[in-house]
Order: sequence, then structure tokens, then C-alpha cells
Amino acid sequence: MRDNQPKHRQMRKEQRRLAREKASRAGLPSVLIVCEGRETEPNYIDGLRHHLRVNAAAVRIEAGDSVTDPVGLVRKAQLRYKSDRDYDLVYVVCDGDSNRLVAARALTARPVRNAAGHTTHVQIIASCPCIEFWLLLHFEYSARPFQNAAEAQQALRAHLPDYRKNDRDIFRNTAAGLDLACQRALQLKAELKATGAIAPDTDMPSLVDQLRRMQRA
Repeated sequence: MRDNQPKHRQMRKEQRRLAREKASRAGLPSVLIVCEGRETEPNYIDGLRHHLRVNAAAVRIEAGDSVTDPVGLVRKAQLRYKSDRDYDLVYVVCDGDSNRLVAARALTARPVRNAAGHTTHVQIIASCPCIEFWLLLHFEYSARPFQNAAEAQQALRAHLPDYRKNDRDIFRNTAAGLDLACQRALQLKAELKATGAIAPDTDMPSLVDQLRRMQRA
């Protein structure tokens, strides 16, 4: 039997390209989001996109797969942006407890140019110690300096006992607290600045704000 997978992949790629062009004509920026996690971050962000009624063609979410450290993720996002002509913005969503995060932020200082000649910078969206801390803020304010991701996950399970990494409904299960999570994250950043502490922390409100700007009327 003849293998039609390459042909099907090419058709899907062409369909995505045409859909992105349509979104661009409607005045929507096209956003590439590269995630460290394989499931939690992509599932949450796609749920958020759907909740905000953002055109699916305007948001491309990719898992880092075998690439898990912040520097590798930034490089992957830069290469992906350079090889494409349609993306306007590019983000990396990752955990913030890596000792490579400083090097990754330094790497984002270099602008990248896409195939159409447009330049931008990769924007890092880090949550320290992990994405579960951002999810926890949907339920409570916390400035607790979690020692590791396991502690943050345990705190989250006090509100979501059945939480698991591959939960496709993770956004729906936290959606009611979205606005509070954004407010709490900003409150926390102000507190961290005042005290000189660096964790816990999350940049997720920046990504939420961008997707909200792309929201359909």
C-alpha cells in the first residue's frame, strides 16, 4: 500500500498557510507559541484561545518535544520563526526554575528575521517553579517559595484533586479564576520587586493579554 502521509502533511501545511493568510487579511497577528510541556501548556493555551474566541489559524502551538531547557526552546522558536513568513510574534512557554533561564533571556535579545523580512524577538513566558504555579493562582494567592515543581503540583491538587498533566480540560477546570490569576500574578510581581525576591513568579498574564487583544468581537 502506498504511503500517503507526506502528501497529507503537505495538504495540512497548505491549509494552515491559507488559514493564516485569511486571518492576516482580517487584521489578526499570527502567533507562534513553543511550549516546554507536551500537554499541560498546549492544552491550557488552546483552551484559553477557544474561550477567547481567537481564530485558530492565528495561533500555532507547538510542543518542545525532546527540547526541554529554556535555551534550546528559544533556539527552536527562533529557527521556526526564521523558516516561516507568516508569524508576527513568537513566544516560548517554559518553567522558570532552570539555571539556563538567564542564558535564554540573553539569547532573546537578538532579533530574528522571518522569511518575509519581518523582525521580532522571542518572548519568554516563564512560570517558577512550573506551570502549575500559574494554575494555582486561579484558586488562591500564594507567595510561597516552592522548592520544586512537585510542591507546586501538590498545592494545586488541594483545589484540583484529579489534576494530571494530560488533562485536556485543564483550562475549563480553571477558567473561572482566570481574571483573578492575572490580578494575583501582577500583585505578586509588585511584592517580589519590593522585597527583592525572585520566586515564585509567572509571566503568563502577558500571553493572556496578547490573546485577549486578538479576541473576536
